[in-house]
Amino acid sequence: MLTFVLMMAAGFALLYFGGETMVRGAVALGRWLDLSPLVVGIIIIGLATSLPEMVVSVQAVLLGKPEIATGNILGSNIANILLVLGLTALILPMHHQPRAFARDAAPLLLSVIVFITFAVDGLVEPAQGLILFLALLGLMTWEFRRARRETRLARELEEELEEEMQVHPLLEKPPLAMLATIIGLAMLVWGGDYFVRGASGIAEYFGVSHGLIGLTLVALGTSSPELASSIIAARHGHSDVAYGNVVGSNLFNILGVGGAAALVGGLTVPSVMLKVDAMVMLAATVVMIAVFAWRKGLTRPLAALFTLSYLAYISYRAGMA
Repeated sequence: MLTFVLMMAAGFALLYFGGETMVRGAVALGRWLDLSPLVVGIIIIGLATSLPEMVVSVQAVLLGKPEIATGNILGSNIANILLVLGLTALILPMHHQPRAFARDAAPLLLSVIVFITFAVDGLVEPAQGLILFLALLGLMTWEFRRARRETRLARELEEELEEEMQVHPLLEKPPLAMLATIIGLAMLVWGGDYFVRGASGIAEYFGVSHGLIGLTLVALGTSSPELASSIIAARHGHSDVAYGNVVGSNLFNILGVGGAAALVGGLTVPSVMLKVDAMVMLAATVVMIAVFAWRKGLTRPLAALFTLSYLAYISYRAGMA
């Protein structure tokens, strides 16, 4: 048992530092290639907190444990909405988002519905995974073009990302930047392998399904960057940042992680996950949209309800094992 826990811990450390190293290297290469700050910014927004989920899910499929990947996707999205937003708004309530539905939430809700539709027969096939991944690329392209059209938005994005895009002096040399990118990618692959093998071992040790471990232990592990960054933002008086973090992460989970995992071998969706967890994800997404469309936004009482709902959901799922 201790061996599996240590494997997961080592895997998580490799995922975290590998993701950081790869992104920093990619940013340095982007600057060397004279890419615009917006392109570099999209690299950070799209990859910085979502690479662990993608690597873990792809590795799970390659290792013959696709239920871990499915559980990771569904569990991460549920945790992001109910736990991350709930705990963040307990610290500092969030305002309503007047443009939230048309620009952000509508694509997320549509992606959730499409994913569930693909999974109805118990398998998201590689061709369907390709559709999901292409949809993500389309959304990123649209967001980039929209940001370029809106000069004020582009300036705000660049200001927000200025600190994150700082390049270490060593990485200003292209060969070293390339080396950092390659090393980061290797750490991600190695970490994902350790993380999945450790999670699988824990599931077998306790005699529970790989899917349940994916929904809980793996999902919470890969969602921890969103939780940490959102709580830190709230403590500095910027709790509304969490909304964008969660919507962006959940979109990437469905389209990018789900798409990539399905592409490499098909994504198995057990019946219980389709009937329970996918429906919880859909309900949580709809409730989140309704709350942020409401003029009061996410108040502390609602935040407490979000958090308690997550604890109730986890308790219910654990009781089904």
